[in-house]
Amino acid sequence: MNGGYDVIVVGARVAGAATALHLARAGHRVAVVDRSGPPADTTSTHALMRTGVLQLRRLGVLDRIVEVGTPAIGQVTLVFGSQVITFPVSEDCGVNAYFAPRRTVLDTILIEVAVAAGAEFHSGVSVSDVSRDYTGRVNGIYARVGHGESRTPARH
Repeated sequence: MNGGYDVIVVGARVAGAATALHLARAGHRVAVVDRSGPPADTTSTHALMRTGVLQLRRLGVLDRIVEVGTPAIGQVTLVFGSQVITFPVSEDCGVNAYFAPRRTVLDTILIEVAVAAGAEFHSGVSVSDVSRDYTGRVNGIYARVGHGESRTPARH
């Protein structure tokens, strides 16, 4: 990592990759660091309802999520004891389906798009601490890469 970053995002999963994507598109010099980096599957509640689908569309990744074979969920079934309620996903805000991409798919696509927007992705970086300026504001990270540890500064 060569420094000079405006922002360093720790973690390249959904939240980190999406944050890096927004910041890179806004013109910031962004580094994203992760111990292992995508793809790594994890157990999570990853069904994306309407607002999540809208965010994927806003980020410009929904088409890629669909292209890799993530099926659209057009019907929802809720089970409450012996009561079962099934209903279609109604169209609202241009969304008529939910999606549940595997984290290996979602995380990878988000970091790829963030890199295409200008973010730098560094895998194999283990953050050990943050550095602070005289006011206490975070201004960088201390990280281990391989067998060495170094400080990488950031402005924000």
